[in-house]
Amino acid sequence: MKVKITPSKVSGTIAIPASKSISHRAIICASLAQGKSTITNLTFSKDIEATISCMRSFGAKIEVQKNSCIIEGCNLFDLQDGICCDCNESGSTLRFLIPAGALSNKKVTYLGKGRLLERPMGIYQKIFDEQKLLFEQSQDAIHIQGKLQSGHYQIDGNISSQFISGLLFVLPLLDSDSTLTINEPYESRSYVDLTLDMLKCFGIEIKQDKNTYYIKGNQKYIAHDVKIEGDYSQMAFFGVLAGLNSSLTCSNMNLNSVQGDKAILDILASAGCSINSKKDFITIHPSKLQPKTIDLSDCPDLGPILCVLASYCEQTTTIINAQRLRMKESDRIEAMEVELKKWNVDIQTTFDTITIHGKSEYALDDIPIIDSHNDHRIVMAMCVFGLCANTPCIIENAQAITKSYPDFFEDIQRIGGKVEIL
Repeated sequence: MKVKITPSKVSGTIAIPASKSISHRAIICASLAQGKSTITNLTFSKDIEATISCMRSFGAKIEVQKNSCIIEGCNLFDLQDGICCDCNESGSTLRFLIPAGALSNKKVTYLGKGRLLERPMGIYQKIFDEQKLLFEQSQDAIHIQGKLQSGHYQIDGNISSQFISGLLFVLPLLDSDSTLTINEPYESRSYVDLTLDMLKCFGIEIKQDKNTYYIKGNQKYIAHDVKIEGDYSQMAFFGVLAGLNSSLTCSNMNLNSVQGDKAILDILASAGCSINSKKDFITIHPSKLQPKTIDLSDCPDLGPILCVLASYCEQTTTIINAQRLRMKESDRIEAMEVELKKWNVDIQTTFDTITIHGKSEYALDDIPIIDSHNDHRIVMAMCVFGLCANTPCIIENAQAITKSYPDFFEDIQRIGGKVEIL
């Protein structure tokens, strides 16, 4: 898919889609619970469809409706041999569900596409090796077999919080108590907080003391109905668009959310934007933006759109602790550097920092051709950049948005953004 982005003013109210992070967790918990649960206000992106598919492979009965699911849970201790889980390109699905497959002593295969199986899996490899369980990873699949044991776990906290969540989903089901200690630096802790919140909704109790989680064994998930709140990761694209372009209101937002990407509100406010909130509505007003240093250690998914924000901030913005962007659907540091330079943005990067010397306007003699790098967040970030520039642009392979936000371009059009599918 090619799309043409024409600079345009936006206005109005946009209903932000459901939080992808919370949706994964709700579907998994409901699929492990006794009885039926209803999950409402879902957005069926490819990542969420991957988690549904995998939980069905494990035995959960999932009825998909327009924007909801009715889920009857499964027993992970009673899996059939030779199960195959297709995770597509969803890192959350894969890392959340590897421990889930290690409860039955049956062989489970995990498939992935794109760069998914290139992402670091050393934490699980080490755990499985120590417990003498099978863990084989190739370019095409991961094969596991063996029963995960209760006990003390200690893992690094600066690779991905998804490993922590993956263990927290299944350790309560084991027959004895466990502890899980996270080595400093402990990054993206807010994502683990989302997991703990959802576990609590489904009757799982986990105690915490600083970086150690205390997990009682022999717990059971209890069916529970969940309405998914709006996604601050997606809201960030409209928040930055409003800050650079014209006022927008975002609905379906939980002002008390523990989503780490809620940090976008503080970042926009400190950059000079005016923000008003009431009930589940947040309105962002544009401003002459001020540069700052932005720490991505707890909100890495904001990286691409914050590069756009920095590009339009006069003077210098530095983004630090960004190294985890290099192991996403693309190397997002490299991808943003390549694409922003097509607009003559003054950007320099190191392994874990991005420095941008911004300016208020960008215009070119020719229409730039932007590559998606097969990454949904690159597409959406560069769309926002193009709407705020003075020259049209074309984004190639823009179908990457279906990974998390299939209706993104339609939503941009609804608020007056000029997007043409070529």
